[in-house]
Amino acid sequence: MDDPISALDAKVRKKIFKRVFQTMLDKKTRILCTHAIDFLHLADHVIVLDEGRIECQGTYEEVIQNKMVKEIINIHAANEEDKK
Repeated sequence: MDDPISALDAKVRKKIFKRVFQTMLDKKTRILCTHAIDFLHLADHVIVLDEGRIECQGTYEEVIQNKMVKEIINIHAANEEDKK
């Protein structure tokens, strides 16, 4: 699925993710292309692309060690703080 939750607000996105991806499709293979990094920790396997090339891949714990991923997470956290 290509970023099906991108246009949703945070509350609705979280509910849909939990209901659809974690419950209804629990036993199915799911591939989600998204910029919503708030769900990375829930994925079994993460592939991070940079300009169409694989930057890194692995479990959440593995990919968050990547310099680019750390920068993205920090930018996301700063944006969330600005919203408060």
